[in-house]
Amino acid sequence: MTCMTTKKKFEVVAPEVVVLKNGRYAFRAECPWEGKNGKKLVAFKFCSAQNYRDYQEKNPSTSESEHLEDQVERPESPA
Repeated sequence: MTCMTTKKKFEVVAPEVVVLKNGRYAFRAECPWEGKNGKKLVAFKFCSAQNYRDYQEKNPSTSESEHLEDQVERPESPA
């Protein structure tokens, strides 16, 4: 993968696969370098929907926790 801030390439064995806000799929990995003021840098690389499905099959606990967060009921505000 390539860190877009430092323009350096690095290897990742099994990166996380996420769905971006625009609906596309991408590999996500933390860069081994720090940004200014110790900020953690993150690299993304577009991937296919099949990569996402494969990742979800290998890591079922990750997908369940994301769905649980979406299904949490929020109390209604008093009227």
